Amino acid sequence: MSIDRPESSNHPRLLFTSNGTRYELIRRLGRRNNGELMLARRRYAQGPAGSVIIKRLSRPVSEKQKQRLKEEVQLAYRLSHPGIAKVYQLVLHGGLPYVVMEYVDGRSLETVLSVSAMRQRPMSEAFVCHVVSEVADALHHAHTLEDELGRPLGIVHRDINPENVRVGSSGEVKLVDFGVAYSLLPGREATTASVLRGDIAYASPERMRLEKVDHRSDLFSLGLVMLELLTGRHLYDLEDVEQSAREAGPAPATLAEVRCEEPSWVPVTEMAARIARFGPEDVERAAQGVSEPLRAVVHRALRREPSERYQSGLELRDALREFLVVQGRTYGRPEAAREVLLAVKEAELLRESADVLEPDVFPETPPRRTEH
Repeated sequence: MSIDRPESSNHPRLLFTSNGTRYELIRRLGRRNNGELMLARRRYAQGPAGSVIIKRLSRPVSEKQKQRLKEEVQLAYRLSHPGIAKVYQLVLHGGLPYVVMEYVDGRSLETVLSVSAMRQRPMSEAFVCHVVSEVADALHHAHTLEDELGRPLGIVHRDINPENVRVGSSGEVKLVDFGVAYSLLPGREATTASVLRGDIAYASPERMRLEKVDHRSDLFSLGLVMLELLTGRHLYDLEDVEQSAREAGPAPATLAEVRCEEPSWVPVTEMAARIARFGPEDVERAAQGVSEPLRAVVHRALRREPSERYQSGLELRDALREFLVVQGRTYGRPEAAREVLLAVKEAELLRESADVLEPDVFPETPPRRTEH
């Protein structure tokens, strides 16, 4: 699901009113496993209107679901970082819970990858360093958050993927949706061991082994996003990785009963086999063409063993910023905004040309992976 190609609504309608503030539907944005996303206009009784994202969740039918919803909102309220989209409030209307969140006017990295595929050229290394370092900084905030008594909350996002990172129209980078995050909040309801939450195409090896994960699992997922931005190639979709997984034989019996909350482009057992079989040589093959210093960063981020990876978001952030300094590059929000805008315009021009010559050259959403 991408919120960059939304379904339009010609006649905005009132969703609900809360404490004198009206929330009007602008357009529906799509569904996720934990609810429907909508772009809405928030109108105050006195003062200007503004856009927000509203997640309409399914009606909690069990105490477990109610507890999970409570945990998600409690956790979101604690996160306060410029690189994390804010959660404003939880509203109950008509028996349904609505989570009101910050709207980031811009594009998701999912769309950026599609645009790169259209024009057949990835974004610049400077752009990737800027975006990934900002996400790493936001993750460091979440990973090191403590409660009122100074006890670590142990937050793990568990769903770092291109869809959950947005680049705003001014170049700001925002991490969104902590809806499947793990934490040590009091009263937390544990996820069933056999259920994988989030997009498993960006899962770490230890997560696919159904082991307990920590913040380093998020950093591995961010490394996968980084590699894809740099090259347009997904590590788990490399032909050699797929072939190696096929030759490895049946998946472990422990995965027989595993299910995913999010749909995947390959069955969970096959994805687990691919994740189990990739090695440094596959990372090197995927990163061909990337400059050597940045290739070293990718390699370390994608180590199979958590102890061999970057040990904090701060460490990864500093490595990427140091790369920019060494390269003599000044790159920030203005440069990121301009590069995304230029990439979109280039892709649109190519698409218009292709439409004239051959209508099916560029599908509505260019595929980045082989469907199985």
